[in-house]
Amino acid sequence: MSDDRTWGVLASQSDEDALRNHITGTADEFHADVAAREIHWQHPSCGAWLAREEGNDWVGWDSRGEPTGIEADCWTPWQSVLDESAAPYYKWFTGGQTNACFNLVDRHLLLGRADKTAVIFEGDRWDPSKNNGRGGPVTEQHFSYRKVFEEIIARMQVLRDLGLTKGDRIAFNLPNIPEQIFYMLAAQRMGVVYTPVFGGFSAKTLSDRIHDAGAKLVITADGGYRNAEVVGYKGTYADPALDNYIPRETALATLKAVLATYDLGDLADTLYSDVNSALAGEITLERSDVMRELGASLASQNAIAPELTAELRTAVARQLADAKHNVENVIVVEYTGQEVVEHARDSWSNDLVASAKATIAKHLGVTDFETLSSEEPAALWAKLNAVLPVESVDSNFPLFIIYTSGSTGKPKGVVHTHGSWLSGVSHTMRTVFNATEDDTLYVIGDPGWITGQSYLIAAPLVQGMTTVIAEGSPLFPHAGRFSSIIERYKVTLFKAGSTFLKAVMTDPASAREMADFDMSTLRAGTFCAEPVSPAVQQFAMDNICEHYINSYWATEHGGIVFSCPWGGYKNLAADAKTWPLPWVQAEVRVAETTADDGTVTAWRKAESGEKGELVITQPYPYLARTLWGDADNLFETSWRGDIDRFSEVYFNRWDGELTYTQGDYARQHDDGAFTLHGRSDDVINVSGHRIGTEEIEGAILRDKTLREDSPVGNVVVVGAPHDEKGETPVAFLVAAAGRKLSDDDLARLQSLVRSEKGATAVPSDFLVVSAFPETRSGKYMRRTLRSILLDQPLGDISTLKNPESVEEIRTAVAQWKDFGRLTEARRVVQTWRYLRVETHEVAPGHLVALVVISSPPVNALSERTLDELHTALTQLAHQDDLSAMVVTGARNTFVAGADVKELLKIGEKGDLESAQTLPNAAQTAFATLENLDIPIIAAVNGPALGGGNELVLACSHVIAAKHAEFGQPEINLNLLPGYGGTQRLTRKLFDAHGIDGAAQALRMMLDGRTIDAETALEIGLIDDIVTTEGLSTVEAAMAALRDHFAGGDALKTSMARRKKLKDQREQSVGIDESLLNHPGVALALKQIRASGRNKPVDFIIDAMLTGARDGQAAGLRREAELFAQGVCDPECGPDGISAFLEKRSAPLPPKPKAVQPDASAEERAALIDDGKLLPMGASFFPGITPIPEYQLGYGVMRSHEDGRPLHGDPAVAEKELVFPTPTPGPNEALVYILASEMNFNDIWAITGIPVSPFDARDADVQVTGSGGVGMVAQLGQDLVREGRLSVGDIVSIYSGQSELMAPDQGLDPMAADFRIQGYERNDGSHAQFLTVQGPQLHAKLPGLSIEEAGSYGLTMGTIHRALYNTLAIEPGKRLFVEGASTGTGYDCLRSALSSSCAALGMVSSDSRGERVEAVGGHAINRKDDRWADIFTAVPDDPSEWAAWEAAGEAFVAEAEKRVGGQIDYSVSHAGETAFPRSFQLLGEDGVLTFYGASSGYRFTFMGKAGASTPAAQFSKAGLRAGQSLLVVYGPGAEDGIVDPVAIEAIEVGCQRGAQVAVLVDTVSQREFVTSLGFGAQMKGVVSIEEIERRLGDEFDPPGPFQQMPNPFTESAAFKESVRAFSDRTLKPIGSAIAPLLRNTLDKRGLPDVVFERAGRDGLALATSLVKPNVGKIVYSEDLKGSRFSFYAPQVWMRQRRILMPTAEIRGTHLNTSREFAEMQERIAAGHINILPPTIIAMEDVPEAHQAMWENRHAGANYVAMHALPRTNLKSRDELYRAWAIRDAMERGETLTKVETGSAGALR
Repeated sequence: MSDDRTWGVLASQSDEDALRNHITGTADEFHADVAAREIHWQHPSCGAWLAREEGNDWVGWDSRGEPTGIEADCWTPWQSVLDESAAPYYKWFTGGQTNACFNLVDRHLLLGRADKTAVIFEGDRWDPSKNNGRGGPVTEQHFSYRKVFEEIIARMQVLRDLGLTKGDRIAFNLPNIPEQIFYMLAAQRMGVVYTPVFGGFSAKTLSDRIHDAGAKLVITADGGYRNAEVVGYKGTYADPALDNYIPRETALATLKAVLATYDLGDLADTLYSDVNSALAGEITLERSDVMRELGASLASQNAIAPELTAELRTAVARQLADAKHNVENVIVVEYTGQEVVEHARDSWSNDLVASAKATIAKHLGVTDFETLSSEEPAALWAKLNAVLPVESVDSNFPLFIIYTSGSTGKPKGVVHTHGSWLSGVSHTMRTVFNATEDDTLYVIGDPGWITGQSYLIAAPLVQGMTTVIAEGSPLFPHAGRFSSIIERYKVTLFKAGSTFLKAVMTDPASAREMADFDMSTLRAGTFCAEPVSPAVQQFAMDNICEHYINSYWATEHGGIVFSCPWGGYKNLAADAKTWPLPWVQAEVRVAETTADDGTVTAWRKAESGEKGELVITQPYPYLARTLWGDADNLFETSWRGDIDRFSEVYFNRWDGELTYTQGDYARQHDDGAFTLHGRSDDVINVSGHRIGTEEIEGAILRDKTLREDSPVGNVVVVGAPHDEKGETPVAFLVAAAGRKLSDDDLARLQSLVRSEKGATAVPSDFLVVSAFPETRSGKYMRRTLRSILLDQPLGDISTLKNPESVEEIRTAVAQWKDFGRLTEARRVVQTWRYLRVETHEVAPGHLVALVVISSPPVNALSERTLDELHTALTQLAHQDDLSAMVVTGARNTFVAGADVKELLKIGEKGDLESAQTLPNAAQTAFATLENLDIPIIAAVNGPALGGGNELVLACSHVIAAKHAEFGQPEINLNLLPGYGGTQRLTRKLFDAHGIDGAAQALRMMLDGRTIDAETALEIGLIDDIVTTEGLSTVEAAMAALRDHFAGGDALKTSMARRKKLKDQREQSVGIDESLLNHPGVALALKQIRASGRNKPVDFIIDAMLTGARDGQAAGLRREAELFAQGVCDPECGPDGISAFLEKRSAPLPPKPKAVQPDASAEERAALIDDGKLLPMGASFFPGITPIPEYQLGYGVMRSHEDGRPLHGDPAVAEKELVFPTPTPGPNEALVYILASEMNFNDIWAITGIPVSPFDARDADVQVTGSGGVGMVAQLGQDLVREGRLSVGDIVSIYSGQSELMAPDQGLDPMAADFRIQGYERNDGSHAQFLTVQGPQLHAKLPGLSIEEAGSYGLTMGTIHRALYNTLAIEPGKRLFVEGASTGTGYDCLRSALSSSCAALGMVSSDSRGERVEAVGGHAINRKDDRWADIFTAVPDDPSEWAAWEAAGEAFVAEAEKRVGGQIDYSVSHAGETAFPRSFQLLGEDGVLTFYGASSGYRFTFMGKAGASTPAAQFSKAGLRAGQSLLVVYGPGAEDGIVDPVAIEAIEVGCQRGAQVAVLVDTVSQREFVTSLGFGAQMKGVVSIEEIERRLGDEFDPPGPFQQMPNPFTESAAFKESVRAFSDRTLKPIGSAIAPLLRNTLDKRGLPDVVFERAGRDGLALATSLVKPNVGKIVYSEDLKGSRFSFYAPQVWMRQRRILMPTAEIRGTHLNTSREFAEMQERIAAGHINILPPTIIAMEDVPEAHQAMWENRHAGANYVAMHALPRTNLKSRDELYRAWAIRDAMERGETLTKVETGSAGALR
């Protein structure tokens, strides 16, 4: 290696001319001198590594690393410099032995550069707080040459341990991280040939390249980072490449082998030939491709019997499922820590490297590998080289294969070599850059491209320089990222594509961000690998580096071939000119005569400035050696690779000579310079990535083979100019005859291209036209389309067959361009992934930026969102003409905190640096907001929690919607606020209210509870609440700004406060630890410490007091530090977030209140005296009596001690409580409750069994009571306008609420966020007042007394829906009901009898049986000795199932006897012990419905005899086109692969137009199902085996629902068992299926129908997965002898249905409001009779509930009397008179006169 710093550098044009002439005459001499001096060669006899010095002697080192040398005349490494005998397979330096890695790394240890930095790695993620707020990477690593060498040696041992040897091939699919460099160099050092595959390519592309290269090993990573988000590698690319695709030859061999097993005669050859021809262009393919083509061939053979066709298809598919890729091993680098599916072929890199280092250490006799770091470099090299010697290879031996796209479709594997390529690339660094070891090179590139191989890795390392490797985008999180890298690492040489810089140049904000960093260390910069415009070069010269040149090369060129040589003698200007390097013989040719095969038979050299084809007339050493191929003969002297294709593609264009033609257009100018003008063939350049248009067209046309009804007729893809990418694919489409292309079609086509070719190949636009320009011979004129697109002359179009098509295409292109220009001109909207910025002139001369955060579902501030927010805010801060800013959230959420799952991942890894990145990013972004001197309005349109509240605090003015909520709930995660809350909240509220304000701030952080907008306004957290109906917060903000710009006072106060707070933020605040004793804090502190959250409490206090004492900046630093500690402390973040996600967090303290729920008698009396509370039962005259501020009601509260819900037995836990009287919304009414219905919902709410109602609501009080009767006390404005209700009306209250504006209302109100007051809401009817939605109120029936009208709503409503909607009972049928003598069972029995059904009721005693029989029913006593013991769940042991069934036969027989035949309907509500027998009772085609589970929730039943077909069952389920279907596959696969019933179900589902997903057991089944080629309706296949591999012990496969603890005695354990099923089975499988079925209308991706199986009990999973309220589980097989189990609430509360061939189970719930009205009609008509209720005084409600809890209650309905002075009142007048009488009596007055007509009041 020459140390002469002038060698290779040209001083003048005359020197260059002389050198060019010298090379022209004696090229061998020049190239030999370069090769000898640039790299070291191994002496074959002594093993020394030698390079020639300037004085011509060979010097280097022997095998021990000792210096040695040979005189120049004694040795030449090669037999010949250039061997042209097999041209164009040009062999350079034949016989010379070298090794690329030795020259890149080894020799620098021996040259004294061991401790010099070789590689600087910068990860993608960004921390804007680093470098004094200028930002820096989260991950930054520096590797010396010594360290790189050590890591290479360890990875050599890894590769050796896996059996890799010289000549083997491996493939890389890795992010741009150091591990890729280490493994790559290790492969080089071993002589292993590698192919690097860019991470943006598709799995199909990766598969093709793996196979074409013959790779034995794939090295991938769990994931990488892109724009601060984790992107999968193994799961996204490597696994699908190896699992979903198989080599074409393997597939065809499999097909041939299967066909040979059948006696098909010539037909076998025909089938094979058809498939072979159809798949001729593929390298690897999906199994479904084979099956699709086989199916097409079979369909064309009319003589084949259908049975044989089906058998052949199945046989081939079965064998294809076992066909595999040839890859033996996969190494997985752990980088992001994300979960991946592990396969037998997989090994973790860190494990392999650790093992390898141990092996090496053992071999060397040292304790561990790391001790070697103390060795002297030469000794280290000698020791490690002795263990793992560098493999010397011939100069022409393949080093790597890089695949490049071509116009012919099939990618080309370009081969570069160890010796000639490396020496040539090394020399370009001297000639172009005068590079030395002192330089630092930064290349924006990836090892998957030639730029990465040549100049990111090889060129800098061969020179002993430092190379900077940056993982992510150079423009993320802002355009200053790349200039920051230049500044921080003092980069001297810079390479980047022109499109990247064009993106910066065209955006003023980006240009400003770039200019924020010092790039003065740069000596030179260059464009690379793509055409350059003069404007971009001028921008680079003006703003980055004066010496910014245009270099050019492509994959095949190997390195720079055109550039501006160093030396200063070229007239460098911004003209995009570039010069061929002296050893490159280039010219521009114009073809004059072209043969039919494309060969040019006559040509001329282009005139100066004339455009023509660029050619290179002579070979040079680093030009591609060949295309990869003929791998079996790699070690033969005759190996040439795929020389025929190499010749055809690059050398045979010009008849009679071998001239290299890349396919570029160029012009040569008088000064010898060239300018490049794009491609001469059908290859486009997207961001430096070459893509063949034919490849894209092929991917789009694949739609025609995948879909019989494809709307695609034909397609032509051309490249269009693009500001950021250089070129972008644009697809011209012609629709199939009679078809139209929809947006969905175009989206599908984009997806096809993405999956086939990767994201860079996806067309940016589709232009649909009626026809393409066509020659008379039928050839499409692609040139004409391109010319129209580029506004170029069309030339002669008179020869076109359809010249009229040109005008249509011109119009389409013009419209497309106009739209683009309009968007550009407006510059109104700028979008990021999670952010949208709009700029509007809201008043003359006043621009306002609207920043919308859109990070579904709750706008969480993830790292990526924060990076985008910081970038956007920084850009806006530079915008001098900006007058104000409005910040809001998308949808109905402002910002609901941080991304807690992201925090959990960081915490579980203990990644303190990443944990600190999040608060640093947030604080930096919020500081940018805070420091702007313009109005910043937070338009809070929904919850502003955690980071959302902290964002609010950084704004100058806050406008909130009435429903907005605010809070710092981080304590619920065992964390403190981390985005500024401990500082800004404290200072803002202290400024508003002094010590009390600071106490309020601390209380908010300690109790973690939310506050509403009114409270936020009261404490000074916000400035305004939007009260105008229909006015959004953004509209209100814009109105306030217009007022402000007009000189108004709308923002005057807030702006003054903002200035004051900013001025004082580094001053101390007058608070200290005494604040902890403040009355508003001390209780909360005691409560939260009682919950065990001591650490986060201490963190909050620490951060708050630090800022109060030392200023806001110090406080923010301390907050961020403590936040990061908390995230990573197992007792804090990991434990707290896990508990939060699993809904098992410790309770939070109650909210502070002026009046406590358990206020004393004295306090209540004072409230009554003040008119703030009415006594229970008080007279209330709507419109006259004032509505009190507080009310009384019965329910459960949270503990004052620790916030724990005080559940328990009703007699103990249920209390009369005091709480605020609500105010009705627009569509609500406030009702004064007269009497309330009592039912078991009350019991569940009081006891918290099975689930506490507090778990789902931020409430301190749970008031019980579902339904009742009352008087309208107040109406919302919408109800006033409607006019149906009036104040004073007596109404029955239906207890169900739903989202009235939800579109699902049209489906079923139950599907529209349905909830029951008193249980699923915290406001119940056992209160004095209740707000209800308008549809909940129904006029009291005239014939009923008031108490009767309030006694039946929930119980009778449930039965009404069950009978008349769910079951749709018919007269003359037979019905069975459990618990028939009381409650809902009794109502059910009577209703069925009134509908002319024969009704059989199960009772628990003879006396109760008599009650049933008294109303005309039949009774059966479950305690009869004959069957008293049979009421149990079906046993878990299959051997006991038959006996269990037999035990119930007598019961069934007796039941049928009593009603005279089989049972048609069964109504169940008694729970898990009764349900199995109720189902057993059902006759053929019977239906069971249930709405409760009194004895437990794990339901089991035995299946019934009888089979059907998938088609018949899908018809029964109403499956229709567009719905989603999940098919369970595997339980019917006798051979473990083929499941005929499931296959039939899939086929039927696809035929009906359903969106089908399949859940299979094994990977082999997945491969088989995928191979069957079901078409576009098949959305994907999920393998349980894969999920199990990925999650291991954290996953439970689907099966029988587990035994559950008793929900009534072991509530906590019961809840945990439900959570375990959800987390360990439902969520893993559901999250895998959801993406397959998700669509515009169903964001959750839940199936409408699940096709379940007889062979396995997966019903628990199916009933949890299927869509609520409308979903159905379908069986078609005979279920006799099989037991099934499920979790009852998933069916009853979600109203799902289970459809079996001869029976059904239907969940049912409370009726809808409309059904309630229908029930009222039935009651009024006398069809249903209401039983007189049992009257309970309010003070006796707890005891009555206790009696219900203990099953001691009477059979009738219970009703609690609130404000009825007596029973049997029926009208408002009667009630008023009764109140008057009672009130007079209580005053001691005697009424002497009673008006006529008042008799009713005295009954």
